[in-house]
Amino acid sequence: MSKKITLTCLFFLTLSLFAPSLFSQGGYWQQKVEYTIQASLDDKKGFLLGKEKLTYHNNSPDELKELYFHTYWNAFKIGSHAFQHAIESGDEEWIDKLSKVTKKDEGYIKILSIKVNGTSYTPTILESIAQIKLTESVKPNTSAQVEIEFESLIPACLNRAGKNNTAGTDFTITQWYPKICRYDKQGWHTDQYLGKEFAGTFGKYDVSITCNKDLVVAGTGVLQNKKYKNKGWESTTGKADIDKNDLTTWQFLAENVHDFAWAAEKEWVHAVSTVDGVDFHFFYHDTEEFKPAWTTLMLFWADAYAVCKKEFGIYPYQQFSFIQAGEGYMEYPMCTMLEAGRSDFFNTACHEFIHNFFYGIYGTDENLHHWMDEGLTSYAEVRLANVVNKSKDNFAIEPTQNYKYIRAMNNEEPISTSANFYSTDWNYYNGAYFKGQLFPELIRYMIGDSLMRIGFHNYYKNWKFKHPEPNDFVKNFEDVSGMELTWFQNYWLNTTNTIDLGIDSVTFKGNDAFIVFSSNGLPIPVEFTVNMKDGSKKYFYIPLDLTNNPKTNFLRKTTTLPYWSGAEKKYRVLVKDIKKPMVSNISIDTDNFIPDIKPGNNTFIPMN
Repeated sequence: MSKKITLTCLFFLTLSLFAPSLFSQGGYWQQKVEYTIQASLDDKKGFLLGKEKLTYHNNSPDELKELYFHTYWNAFKIGSHAFQHAIESGDEEWIDKLSKVTKKDEGYIKILSIKVNGTSYTPTILESIAQIKLTESVKPNTSAQVEIEFESLIPACLNRAGKNNTAGTDFTITQWYPKICRYDKQGWHTDQYLGKEFAGTFGKYDVSITCNKDLVVAGTGVLQNKKYKNKGWESTTGKADIDKNDLTTWQFLAENVHDFAWAAEKEWVHAVSTVDGVDFHFFYHDTEEFKPAWTTLMLFWADAYAVCKKEFGIYPYQQFSFIQAGEGYMEYPMCTMLEAGRSDFFNTACHEFIHNFFYGIYGTDENLHHWMDEGLTSYAEVRLANVVNKSKDNFAIEPTQNYKYIRAMNNEEPISTSANFYSTDWNYYNGAYFKGQLFPELIRYMIGDSLMRIGFHNYYKNWKFKHPEPNDFVKNFEDVSGMELTWFQNYWLNTTNTIDLGIDSVTFKGNDAFIVFSSNGLPIPVEFTVNMKDGSKKYFYIPLDLTNNPKTNFLRKTTTLPYWSGAEKKYRVLVKDIKKPMVSNISIDTDNFIPDIKPGNNTFIPMN
């Protein structure tokens, strides 16, 4: 056989091996699930009994030989991997709580029985993941009918879920049922629950909850058979809705969501405010301790939501509930659990609401891409909360301070690190929240305010109820700006490179100034200001060749200078019509938008 024929055969052999994956990547797809859950709450013994039917639509090009389910509450056992991880990661709050945990505080989710398309299976339990190895696979473009009976022991309110939280709420029922894991082009996402983040599959929930008639239930979905009163409830079905055992059933429907959460309490006060056709519910404890914060939230909420619409899009569901429940503060579809009053309660409520965009309607895998939820949510939060704060005109300053403070104490890790695998909780917070928030802030700095707003609305239009990834988010802002941003994405997410700009020297020659700038880290376009002694200012912009096209959307009249090469550490430029006697100082990033780790050399003051 000739060499030419051998190479040709090798080419076609290689093509045949890769053909399935090549063809499967041709179009976007995502799975879908429909849940019907009937749950009974025993408020005396503190456990749930449930029957769950789900239809799982396999829209992938793959044949599924296994199914996986989250059984989150199995993490709430003394000695679990989640407890051990909390200790090893140095989470002081968790360590303090765990030191007080006894057997009565534990929780679990037991799968009592499971059938897939009528066949019974015994799951393999890997702590908070249940594995089902199928005898008959689920073919592409078909669905599986799954029936599950389960029992869930409600833990103490240690992490997001549980009974009797510090604010006095009876039950916070989150991560409470066997939930099918997400499957996408990367396969099954079966991260163990270690107290961090989540991923889910969009679908429909029809949930019925039977409980003590004295309890009020609030959570995900639209209530079908009852109406909330200022305190308590009333039936909307024309029936008493209370059985001989003093139990009643609450039914909720939710569509285009990827989880279902609820809470139950006897003493809540309820209020509702309808804004642009959306019913915003408030369930809280009307006490001297908590009422002022809740009153402020209700008073200013319409203003905050107006900012949300302007900057990020319309809330797409019929209702949203702010619920005083849970441990800490946590988002769920169409609701949030707010533990109690705190000094930044309004900010936190805004944060948890806007999660319903970056966690809720954009179904990002938070374990892999936590910054796409926490970082983007923090970016949005400060803008909504400013209707109360009113004092902030630069939203990048606070995350910059936090980012620099934490990285000074710890060995920084890339943002692309999975949520569960940071070496310390401090590093996770820095990556997910602060450096994560600075990612969109720096994109905004590079493309401008108005294009950033257009970009977020395009993101909403193109990725609502889908599962975007980092490339999708960045490409969205490339499209609206005409700028190349992938280089920045790689620097900021995948490395720990920092920004360190400086003015090395300024030499005045007649009416002009020769300025030498330096960049000893991540390259970035530079905006600088020449402050004149008469109080006037001249603004200049140095574009970066890596962006291909320069910024055109500035806050004020700005002169654009020649490109700075991303391959060069130094940039030299002659700026005309700047006489030394007239100059007060020359300053990089006068608006403080850039998280420069060594800003001490960012200002030049000429000597007399």
